[in-house]
Amino acid sequence: MMAWFESIERIEMEEELLRAKAQTLPESQRKDFFKLQSKQLKDPDTYAALNWLFLGGVHHFYLRKYLLFAIELCILVVAIVLLALGFRSALLLVCALTLYELPHLFCAQRIVRQWNLQSSQAIYHQLRAQAKSIVV
Repeated sequence: MMAWFESIERIEMEEELLRAKAQTLPESQRKDFFKLQSKQLKDPDTYAALNWLFLGGVHHFYLRKYLLFAIELCILVVAIVLLALGFRSALLLVCALTLYELPHLFCAQRIVRQWNLQSSQAIYHQLRAQAKSIVV
């Protein structure tokens, strides 16, 4: 689970520790780790841009958080339909959605670095498990 207020320094420390662990892998696994990791890594600036440009949760889709994406998109569609039908109170939904998204925008670097770290850790553990099953 991601901690909103986890320090960047702590994330950097964990990233460095993971890189050091990855360097201890056998050469073929090390290559696999960095190859898989490079495919999984997400860019914080892209996440922030998607958040800034699209209110419907597209940045969640970018990080493969499909449920959050679907919920935000549904809320936005409902708000737009209600506004089209003349319900001005639907602006409250749009405002609430915007307020919910602001921390995601301002914490984009931390959110994406945490996601990248968790993704990389999963790859590392998967490769370690494969190595253990081959040895046994």
